[in-house]
Amino acid sequence: MLIKRFILLAALAAVFSSPAALARGDHHDDSNCEKSAKSMLKACYFDVRDDLNETIASCQHISDRGDRWACYTSAYTAKGEDSEECGAVHEARIEACEVLEEDRYDPDPLLDPANFFVDPGAPVLTNPYISVEEGHTYVLRVGEIGEDPEELVIVHVTGETRDVLDVPCRIVVDIVFEVEEEGGDVEYTVVEATDDLFALNTAGDVFYCGEVSRNYEDGVLRDLDGSFEAGIDWAKAGTLMFQVPIPGLAHRTEFAPGEAEDIIQYVTTEGGPTEDQGGEVEGFECDSACLQTFDFAPLDPESTEFKFYLPDVGFVLAVGMEDGEVVEREELACVGDSLDTLYDAECGIGDAEQVDALIEELCKVSPEAFCADD
Repeated sequence: MLIKRFILLAALAAVFSSPAALARGDHHDDSNCEKSAKSMLKACYFDVRDDLNETIASCQHISDRGDRWACYTSAYTAKGEDSEECGAVHEARIEACEVLEEDRYDPDPLLDPANFFVDPGAPVLTNPYISVEEGHTYVLRVGEIGEDPEELVIVHVTGETRDVLDVPCRIVVDIVFEVEEEGGDVEYTVVEATDDLFALNTAGDVFYCGEVSRNYEDGVLRDLDGSFEAGIDWAKAGTLMFQVPIPGLAHRTEFAPGEAEDIIQYVTTEGGPTEDQGGEVEGFECDSACLQTFDFAPLDPESTEFKFYLPDVGFVLAVGMEDGEVVEREELACVGDSLDTLYDAECGIGDAEQVDALIEELCKVSPEAFCADD
C-alpha cells in the first residue's frame, strides 16, 4: 500500500512539474507576463544550482585542504548572493509587467502586419530622434558625475543591411573604449563592441532587430552576453523609438528573456536635464525641448537611466542612476554625417594624427565598419 501511494505521489509530481504545468504558472489569475516572470525565476534558481555544483566539482580537484575549503566557501557564498539576485530580478520583471500593462508580448513587431518596413537607405519618413542614415556618426563621453570622462563611445551607421525575418535592418556599430592618458599619449582599450540592427517602417518608427554584443576585459574578448536576434531561440524585436512618442507610454525595446529585456518609458517631450543630473550638454542644450525617457532593464534592477533626445539631432545625454542616485553621465560630444566627423575639434579626440590612431583601433575591433578600402 505504501509503495502504491509512493507511485501515485511520484506520478502527480511528474504531472505538476512537467513543462506544460510550469508554463501554466501557479495562479490562474496571473497575466502571461507574470507567468513568464515566474518561469524565469525557476530557471534562475536552476542556473544558481548548476553554477554551485560546477564550482564544487572544480574545488574537489584542489589538493591543498585550506584552498579547497576556501573554494567551497566561495561557492556557497556566491550561491547565496546569486539567489538573492534571482529574487530581485523577479520582482523587477513583475513590476515591468505592471508598467507595460502587458499580457503577452506578441506579435513580434517585425511580423506585425500593421508595420510596413522600408529600406533604411530610402526612408519614407525619418525619425527625429534616431538616425539610420548611412554615415551618421557621433561621439559620446562617459564618466562619473563630477569626474573627467573615462570612456569614449563611437557610434557609426554603416551602409550595410541584413535581413531579419525578411525585414531589412541597418547595421549600426557601437564601440566603447576605456581611455587612459599619460604624458600626452592616449591609450584606448576596448570595453564593448556591438553590432546593432535597426529597422524603419513607413511611419518613421525605429525597431531593434537584434545585436551582437562582444564584451571585453582588459582588451580581451570574454563573452557575447546580451546578444540576440529576432526569430532565433524565440527572441523578438523591440520598438526602439516611435516617430511620435506619447508621454507615459512604456514598451519593450528588445525581448530575449535572460539576455535582452530593456524597456523604455516616455516621460515628456519638453524635457531637459536638471542641475542634480549635471545640467545641460554644452552645444546641445535641450532648453525644455528634448524627449526625455526613463530606461530600465529587469536584468539589472538597481540601474536605471534618464535619456534625453534633441529633435533632429538625436541622443544627447544619458544620466545613469543606482538606487535612485545619479552616478554617471554619457553625453554627446559631436555628431556628423560621416566618419570624418571624428576630426572635428568638438569631438575632443585630438589632432589628425591622434584621430588616425583612434581609427586604427576602431579598425582592429570592427574591420568591416572602420577599415578604409584600399
